[in-house]
Amino acid sequence: MMRPQLVAMAIVMVMAVICGFGSGSVVEAPALTEGPPPPPHNRRLNQTRSRMPNNFRSYTSPTSPPKCDYRDMMTNLHDRVGILVTLDEDQRHRLEVIDQKLDQLVASSSAKMESMKAQQLDFKQRLDSFEHIQRLSRNTLDELKDLSRTARDVPQDQHPESGSRVFNESDLSLSDRLDALATLLTSTALQVRSTQIEVNSLGRVIKRQTRLLQGKNIKSNGSPSPIFYGPAGIDGPKPDQDLPHSCKYHLLSNQGIVKLQLSPDSESFYVACDDDWTVILSRTSDDVSFERGWLDYRDGFGNLAGDFFIGLNKLHALTASSLHELRIVLVDFMGNEAYAEYSVFAIGSERELYPLSVLGQFQDSVEPSAGDSLSYHAGARFSTVDQDNDNCLDCNCALKHKGAGWFNNCATSNLFGQYITRSQGQALETGMWWDTFAGQNSLKKVRWMIRPVADFSDDTRR
Repeated sequence: MMRPQLVAMAIVMVMAVICGFGSGSVVEAPALTEGPPPPPHNRRLNQTRSRMPNNFRSYTSPTSPPKCDYRDMMTNLHDRVGILVTLDEDQRHRLEVIDQKLDQLVASSSAKMESMKAQQLDFKQRLDSFEHIQRLSRNTLDELKDLSRTARDVPQDQHPESGSRVFNESDLSLSDRLDALATLLTSTALQVRSTQIEVNSLGRVIKRQTRLLQGKNIKSNGSPSPIFYGPAGIDGPKPDQDLPHSCKYHLLSNQGIVKLQLSPDSESFYVACDDDWTVILSRTSDDVSFERGWLDYRDGFGNLAGDFFIGLNKLHALTASSLHELRIVLVDFMGNEAYAEYSVFAIGSERELYPLSVLGQFQDSVEPSAGDSLSYHAGARFSTVDQDNDNCLDCNCALKHKGAGWFNNCATSNLFGQYITRSQGQALETGMWWDTFAGQNSLKKVRWMIRPVADFSDDTRR
């Protein structure tokens, strides 16, 4: 770092020497003291000569030698050397920063590649699960078709009058199951196709990252972290413990709360059970506000022993693990209780904005019936007060109804709305209501429950 300064000093000294020789400045000894000059011999002659014109140019010697201020030059050069040294340090600092950023980029690329490898493994596992579900569903569908064909071939005169009624109910049940299986197969095929596209895209990205890391001579270390495609739970998975996968095993529950694990690779979580039904929504008072944002509805909120919502992540995992049916229990302030049941119920993932993707046939045979006020919402994406995903172009249905839900344009029910007590009067659109049961009069109690469809929960489990 001192080399530029030494070179500059040498240049200054050479220039100073050159400057001194060029000006001819030599230190002379002082002259001897002489007497006054003699007077002129002929003063008049001298005056006459002074009046005569002089035709020759006189040469005037310079009064002083030219100046050469090498001190200023040395100062300027010193300043420039200082500037060069500062620039050199600045460039060196910038190179160090660039080197650090390159190291960070390489480390980040390595971590991203490991994450994408884990995601690719997750996608492959899901793809295998989808294919397994398809095979089981096709086998079950073939068996049901054979049973239905056999039942149609039996002569009607071989059945007594009571037996004829049982046959019709069985035939209706087979038809419902066929419709449910057809819906499941269609949804599964679409999910398999989407998963294949994602796997292919992820494979291309992994190849690019691998080439980048190979160019940097970096090797990947360690094994990928465990893959969990179930919902986030309270406790991590315990391989040595065999947990139930539905409230079908509700006898193992403690005060109606049981820990579930949908697959050996997924995380466990707690749910509230009502016999073999899994409660996903419970509202009995205004202790818990349901006017919340997207993150609360995604992860769930409330107390499983009181009012709560299970969360869209867990609800998607439950309905994706097997074929489920839905029961909604409604109670008004007069004490009247009614039910709304649907043969199939499932929602999509967060990437799809949790749409109400599958809603089966309304079971009008269930008594007392509350009527169908949910089919209008089928296919709609989930909306909250801070994320408007409804089909209303000039409004926000969640803000309008002060809640959340699968709004279309806008709603025929609002069970995620405000809890309005009887003394507060009718809340109209902002209350908790079911149009075909009590209009827009606010309800006292609401409960949503799901359970695996009978005879298919074990076969369709992931």
